[in-house]
Amino acid sequence: MIGVIADDVTGATDVAAALGRAGLRTVLALNTEAPLSEQDLTTVDAIVVGLKTRSISVAEAVQASLEALRALRSAGATRFYFKYCSTFDSTPEGNIGPVTEALATELGVGTVVTTPAAPIHGRTVVDGHLLVDGVPLQETHMAQHPITPMLDSSLERLLAPQIAGGIGTLQLETVRAGAEAVTAAIAVAATSAGAGRVAHVIADALEESDLRAIAEAVDGHALVAGSAGLVGAIAEREPASGRKLGAPAPGRTAIIAGSCSRRTLEQIAAFRAAGGASHHVVAQPGDSAEGLAAAALAWWDAQPGNASALIYSSSPAAERDARIPNVGELYEDVAGIVARGLSERGVTRMLIAGGETSGAVIRELGTAAAVVGAEAAVGAPWIHDTERDAHLVLKSGNFGGPDFFVDVALAGGTR
Repeated sequence: MIGVIADDVTGATDVAAALGRAGLRTVLALNTEAPLSEQDLTTVDAIVVGLKTRSISVAEAVQASLEALRALRSAGATRFYFKYCSTFDSTPEGNIGPVTEALATELGVGTVVTTPAAPIHGRTVVDGHLLVDGVPLQETHMAQHPITPMLDSSLERLLAPQIAGGIGTLQLETVRAGAEAVTAAIAVAATSAGAGRVAHVIADALEESDLRAIAEAVDGHALVAGSAGLVGAIAEREPASGRKLGAPAPGRTAIIAGSCSRRTLEQIAAFRAAGGASHHVVAQPGDSAEGLAAAALAWWDAQPGNASALIYSSSPAAERDARIPNVGELYEDVAGIVARGLSERGVTRMLIAGGETSGAVIRELGTAAAVVGAEAAVGAPWIHDTERDAHLVLKSGNFGGPDFFVDVALAGGTR
């Protein structure tokens, strides 16, 4: 069984989608104490634990990740994958490097192959540099990220301050020489770390075939790290279950958006242009999460009973109010309270945009585990919280086409 530890919940659904796409029966656990029955453990091929460790302290991230690893080992997992964002979201201190090293130490692993490459999402690595749709990372919207601004595309320079071990590389020409050449290069890189330290081997990948070559080379490795791209290639080497992935019937959908990514802003604009009803949550100094959420829910209550609608706090960087301290956390709290209120009103279809927003929603809803279904967009599957009969899409801010909100919500509800 493959056990995956993801550093946020939208990353967890992204990797769960990749596993499902490869035909593996996958369960998504949204905390380390998610109840999994004996039947669950005998009928699944992979378990993904979605944490909220991307932007917390290093010590807290390491502790939570080790707890997830131990839970997965207890559940019977024998191969492990640490899933981080395909834009390598991190600060100079971590948390990608420290968590990788902690997991490796716990497992007794000396070498970890890692790559954020996910060609299906436009993320590629060439000469150790991360590109987003062919553009160096620091020249993309990620340079203005409010929590983890990414100002360099060199993965070696990003990773080095975070780790105690050494760094090796797998150049594209080596990857394309095939799995044997990759295996040999990994062995050479392993000597660079030094005795008792973890060697991090950063792999280039430009196409899906590159990831498949790397996956073949790491067959049997206890721990690998990266985005959903590499674990998807690893999953393709496993026997497929043949299970057909399901999706909920069309119906009234609530969209809660907190991501400020360019793509989410495009999706909001397209939804509004298509006639979708929307409520913009805009905090003023002194506002509370409870008050803002109450206003949003009152607005929802005034909408037609079968109408899908959007509640969002997303805005371009230039429009964010610098007078309000920790405004991102305020908006996350609003999203969680709104989601709980919508659930209490009987809403069973929700699309959540943004990793931190999704984490807040899951926390307030109390969703512990979910069955992974069909993808609403690449990397954004429906998940079914069977305990509450709630169907959710937890979307990374950058995922989905411009009309994604329209396609998911307005196709199943009235405008």
